[in-house]
Amino acid sequence: MNDTDPSERAADVRRVLVRWCLVLAAVAAVAVWATWRMRAAAAKLSDASFTAIQDTSAEANVEYWTCSMHSDVRSPEPGDCPKCAMELMPKYFGSDGPGVKPEILQRDYPSRGLQPARTKLWYMCTMPECNDPGSDDPNSRCPVCGMKRESVMLDTGSGGTDTPEVSLSERARRLAELATEPVVRRRLIKRIRTVGKVTYDETRRKMVSAWTDGRIDRLFADFTGMIVSKGDHLVEIYSPELVSAQEELLQALRAFEAMKPEPRASARADSLASPRRRAEELITSAQRKLELLGITTQQIVELKRTNQAVTHLVVHAPLGGTIVRKWAMEGMYVKTGDPLYQIADLTHVWLLLDLYEADLPWITPFQDVRVTAQSLPGEEFHGEIAFVDPVVDERTRTIKVRVNVENPDRRLKPEMFVTAGIDVAVGEGGRAATPDARGAYACPMHPWETDDTLVICPICEMDMVPVESIPGYTTPRAAVAVLSVPCEAVMRTGQRALVYIETEPGAYRGLEVRVGPVAQDENGRRFYPVLDGLTEGQQVVTRGNFVIDSQMQIAGKPSLFNARGLGSAPSHDHGDEAGKHNGGKTVRHTLTSGSRISEEGRLE
Repeated sequence: MNDTDPSERAADVRRVLVRWCLVLAAVAAVAVWATWRMRAAAAKLSDASFTAIQDTSAEANVEYWTCSMHSDVRSPEPGDCPKCAMELMPKYFGSDGPGVKPEILQRDYPSRGLQPARTKLWYMCTMPECNDPGSDDPNSRCPVCGMKRESVMLDTGSGGTDTPEVSLSERARRLAELATEPVVRRRLIKRIRTVGKVTYDETRRKMVSAWTDGRIDRLFADFTGMIVSKGDHLVEIYSPELVSAQEELLQALRAFEAMKPEPRASARADSLASPRRRAEELITSAQRKLELLGITTQQIVELKRTNQAVTHLVVHAPLGGTIVRKWAMEGMYVKTGDPLYQIADLTHVWLLLDLYEADLPWITPFQDVRVTAQSLPGEEFHGEIAFVDPVVDERTRTIKVRVNVENPDRRLKPEMFVTAGIDVAVGEGGRAATPDARGAYACPMHPWETDDTLVICPICEMDMVPVESIPGYTTPRAAVAVLSVPCEAVMRTGQRALVYIETEPGAYRGLEVRVGPVAQDENGRRFYPVLDGLTEGQQVVTRGNFVIDSQMQIAGKPSLFNARGLGSAPSHDHGDEAGKHNGGKTVRHTLTSGSRISEEGRLE
């Protein structure tokens, strides 16, 4: 028996194992390399076949090249968009969208219940900002955001883009969170919120001035802010001129009393030549002079009774109110006309509001105004629009609107900033409903002074006239329920307003509408009054309308920024600037759907 060393036997086993591992590794490497080569060859063959088919199809079927974001850009050759520099996509004959081959439109989808002659099944991203051109592959994803594309059923009709509708599947509608509401009549209110400032009522503010030269010896109203009543004494002035005028009256009275009664025959003579008559005229003239110097009738009667001239003139308040300015001081000499006090009645103030030009059609006299002030939290005052300034402030582009506000407790202070709210009901045609005048007659100079009877104005004492003849009078217009749509349903470009309506479940069509200014309902929701373009009962899209609009743009149909769709885009020539993005080739756009582009780039 040939015995072997155990260590040698173990080494032999290890050598055999190593050889087999190396053989297996080599076989695996060869298998991997062969698999990779076969897949590369298959991919190359597939790409070559696809490129050949694409080239032959493009040569035969490409109508023009366009941008997926700017459908009005069309070029006879591939290149970049002159507006966004994106690569242009081919538009094939017989298709209704860029990048869609006509073969896709002819596929049969019996399992989905579609009719290829009328619709096509397409998969697109639900995010409109991605501008995804879509694909016919149900498992494809958006190249921008990576989201899975959702199915969209687009109406093709007989002419591709002639039908201005788009259809979305139920799942796509759920993902886009589409919502619709019926067009109904509602009572709307236009709420105008603005700011203003409290100021004096100019018809209730007066200046107290010196009626004669003199010296102020006594001051009764001695501080600013004092509240006085009409007739209260304000200041006492010593005036030599006043003393002389009183002496003239007393002398005229003494001369008249000293005259004896004339004989009866003399009474038939000329009255102007009678000395007694002349004395009476001197007395009347002296009394009138005292009245012009500020002496009251009661003071003149007292002067006649006592037969003694007073040396000081007491100035009385011409109206009740608050002393808002004071110039008078004891010991000060004044001249005729010098101001002493300024008195304002603060129980009735004016509020000057700043309104923009766009708010003017909603403003009429006699409208109620709510007033709040930051310094008076929780309190609300009410006033009435009395006057609209006829001039626009060229710096702020606003108009001053005057509101008369009752202020019996004097809580509103002049120069105080306030916030004002005006609620205007919407009438027929989306215009403002105007209130009735408070009376049948009004003053032509102060139109806020009205009365049901023909009387005189308490301010200027003019005869009132029928309110219809007042300048700026607006015929009363009642508030009615108007046809309206939610603000979120209207898409605006500045020149056009577009809404999407649901013609049938899942089918949507765009309509241009004419709407009025934004108004609100009783719950504060914002609506547009519809002036033209919609009828009552139509279902308008209130959420997800931009998703629908993006699908309309991709399909080349009329949309928000392209009212005519791909079939009739307006002409536009970028010239040399466009050539920079297209290797020197000029990109031109078509005028109508029947226009064709020649090889030289000219319209035919």
